[in-house]
Amino acid sequence: MHLSRLRLRMAQAWGGCVFLALAGCASAPVGEAVPAPQLVVGDHWQYKVTDNLRRGAVSQLDAEVMALSGRVARIRFDYVDAAGQREWFDEYDGEGALRTGSLYREPPRSFNPPAQLLAFPLDQGKTWRQTIDTVRTDTELNDQILIYGRVDTPGTTIVPAGSFSAVYVYRIVQLDDEEFWRTRTLLRAAIWYAAEVKGAVRESRDAQYTEKDSSDPATIRTEAITLELQSFRPGGN
Repeated sequence: MHLSRLRLRMAQAWGGCVFLALAGCASAPVGEAVPAPQLVVGDHWQYKVTDNLRRGAVSQLDAEVMALSGRVARIRFDYVDAAGQREWFDEYDGEGALRTGSLYREPPRSFNPPAQLLAFPLDQGKTWRQTIDTVRTDTELNDQILIYGRVDTPGTTIVPAGSFSAVYVYRIVQLDDEEFWRTRTLLRAAIWYAAEVKGAVRESRDAQYTEKDSSDPATIRTEAITLELQSFRPGGN
């Protein structure tokens, strides 16, 4: 795969999953359940992305609500790194779930039901599981995407945009990319969600798979990144 295309798909995956932590209500205080999204055209988030597999290489990701149709939001993502600038669009339903986009290093696709990477309302101690039946585009075989999430104790975190009271969410996603020689890709994410900015202020992500065709299977890490909020600008003004 061409390097620029691979970086674009990586950026799309970061963007999609970040937005799924962007879609909350700004009025909900920490300690209470955070309700489903109330987005406004013009809501804009800017993130610093640190790649720990590339010696701390830093890039920038912007997300902005461009349009609302009913409760479906169209989001533009703008990703800038040393290779240049890329732009793409994803769609999310009124519950903050991904309808169309990329979960991880793949061409955009539709999810039915939408991928529930955050399960609103976010209430301390809540857990959720989701199974999404899919058809692999490469093999045309039936498969599944598996999602598990847990909402833990709120706390305070400091990022470039400031100090925030945040809800901590832990999430695991198993993709539908298993092959005869390797396991599914396993995506782990730790998310600090601050209601006052309607989204995540920090997210740490790790991805890996394990080789199966060896007497000594190796675990291959394919991602280790941290996203930190640099600024938030509410829309509707």
